[in-house]
Amino acid sequence: MKAWSSLKRTIEKCFVFVINPLSSFPLDFVEGIVAFLPRHSGFYAVIKRFLLNIAGAKIGKCVHIYPGVRIYVPKGLIIGNNVSISSYVVITTAGKVTIGDNVLIGYGAKILSANHRIPGGLGTIYGAGHVCKPVVIEDDVWIGANVIVLPGVTLGKGCVVAAGSVVSRNIAPYSIVGGIPAVYIRRRT
Repeated sequence: MKAWSSLKRTIEKCFVFVINPLSSFPLDFVEGIVAFLPRHSGFYAVIKRFLLNIAGAKIGKCVHIYPGVRIYVPKGLIIGNNVSISSYVVITTAGKVTIGDNVLIGYGAKILSANHRIPGGLGTIYGAGHVCKPVVIEDDVWIGANVIVLPGVTLGKGCVVAAGSVVSRNIAPYSIVGGIPAVYIRRRT
């Protein structure tokens, strides 16, 4: 019985350290290729769209993804038509991310649909898990450079988020917001 238990532990370790990392290889491959390929609207755009779609994302037409964009786990991503995602944008999709039509996302923006859980009391932070909430970016939104969109946020239709802002709450349609945290500046006219 002891020998069986030892063999079982060895097999489990083998799975965790060898097999399990290999299971994410196809997604890592897709993420790497999408980040590496140029932005051009023809051939490379078709390859990026194809790879993201086979990895589980739903990508619309005329989507421009610049080099350096990192999409972690494409499966939870939906992108509409006529979208431009500039270089060095990071999108995490554990809680799902939906991007509407005619959206501009500036350089270095971070769209995060998951965050680490803070344990109750004085519990250990490492290994406490994650909180996943969907991010929705409605049609005709402009997200400036280096904006951070936190989990659970909806950016209303036609809104503009100023560069460097941190968005922690829903933004009303056609609003212009900015700052840390992002606050209402004025309505688009």
